[in-house]
Amino acid sequence: MAMLMSIIPPGVYGNSPREAKFLLEDQKRAFRDCMKLVLEGSDSEKLNHFHASAKSSFLAGFMEANDNFNDANQLKRLCILKPNPEMKMGLNSVAIVGSSILSLLRFGAILVESEPCVDTRFNEEDRQIIHTLLESLDIEEDVHNTSRYDMHHREGQGKKHERLDVHRSDLLNATERVVPAHTTFTHLCIFISHYIMNHEISLDEVEYGFMNNQKTPQGRRTKVPATIDPL
Repeated sequence: MAMLMSIIPPGVYGNSPREAKFLLEDQKRAFRDCMKLVLEGSDSEKLNHFHASAKSSFLAGFMEANDNFNDANQLKRLCILKPNPEMKMGLNSVAIVGSSILSLLRFGAILVESEPCVDTRFNEEDRQIIHTLLESLDIEEDVHNTSRYDMHHREGQGKKHERLDVHRSDLLNATERVVPAHTTFTHLCIFISHYIMNHEISLDEVEYGFMNNQKTPQGRRTKVPATIDPL
């Protein structure tokens, strides 16, 4: 299908960042849900559910976007239809964001089980940082109910999800830790937030279409305050 669309004016759709942007929005939704639950909740079963929803939706979205690009790439010998290599880099970045968020969900499950008390799970500084990161996320409202992540989330509600393969022993005793677990979680959130912010800008700059002369409209822009360093 992408190959067919590639030769129809006005654009090479397999090379368009449109699908990657949709996937990034879903990744931001999962990232938001993870931070909120670890910050405010004590139910690791919900994190199992979030992880299952995120994993299945991320894989489906990435495979579709990647297949579209690979189909369009078969026309690379035609100079006017040659896909922009920046789109492939964009897909690689989407994969990094997705795997990072899945890892964060796993770490969050460990943290919730190891530190069951919400009030003492984070110190005030880390708690404030996560609140700020949540506020900085610019997520498109899913008014048409087309979000894969939300659909997988709704379909999975009420189902028994496999427990994430985590153990309390995965976190060292407090006396053995070089950095507290809640601080490690916060640093991971900071890294992912900055990566998302930079990736949103990169996807907006991807040119596609005949002679790579088109761009998608500017998407959402996460704005992490300059006071929160990427570490």
